[in-house]
Amino acid sequence: MTNSLSLSATPLPRFEQLHISKASAAPPRPPTHPRPFSFFLLPTELRSRILYFLLCPTPRLTIDLSPYNHLTSTTRLNCFLVSKRFGFEAYHAFYSSHTFRIFQIHGRFLSKRTSPLLARLPVHYLSVMTSLELRLGPGWSDPPKPWVVNERLGLEHCKAVRTLKVFLEVDPTSPVFKGFRLDWGFYTNFCGTLLRQVIERLSVLETVEFDAYPSVERDGALMTRLLEETKKGKKRVAWGREREWGDSLADKLEMARVKAQSVKGEAKG
Repeated sequence: MTNSLSLSATPLPRFEQLHISKASAAPPRPPTHPRPFSFFLLPTELRSRILYFLLCPTPRLTIDLSPYNHLTSTTRLNCFLVSKRFGFEAYHAFYSSHTFRIFQIHGRFLSKRTSPLLARLPVHYLSVMTSLELRLGPGWSDPPKPWVVNERLGLEHCKAVRTLKVFLEVDPTSPVFKGFRLDWGFYTNFCGTLLRQVIERLSVLETVEFDAYPSVERDGALMTRLLEETKKGKKRVAWGREREWGDSLADKLEMARVKAQSVKGEAKG
């Protein structure tokens, strides 16, 4: 009896402990790395969608000659260097989604020898752009020398631009500028001529969208001249989000009248 009790009191190794000890003694498995997947094996629609997510953040950018482009655009443009085929598919997503400024406004790029951004880009980049911006106000007493509409600017190659955004920073005809401006109507005539030349060279342009800083009055001389040039060019007038000029009933009626006139003109043509 004593022997049987002593044998039964001896602890036996548990199954779980044996299992753990065996597992720990086994050699570790080498890590498995996923096999690379070719981007170009995806359908064209999916590749295009991925490129738009990569290159077109929200909100959309307004791109201009700026010393800060390396913080906003350069990191995205690096993917153009992956391969020739990748760059070919990526440029359409990038240049068709953002707004590009026609004339530079940063002081570093206003010298006479500095070409605008559009003049630096190849034709196949210009041909897929859909939105341009004309920013007026810098140099109101002495317009920058590079602000010239000519063949070198390349607006004739912008075959897909249907929206032109015009932003007014100041209106020199305001009484605040009296004693500082060269002439009361000097800058107004300059901007009106500039807008007319831009509209004439954009063959498929449909809409001119106006916006401004709070100091600019909608019924001021500069804004009135720009609206006249837009209506002469038979383009639709729209309003930006900064001032929200188009929210009143009178604005909506005016936009409806301009749209009806443009549709009537197209029907006659």
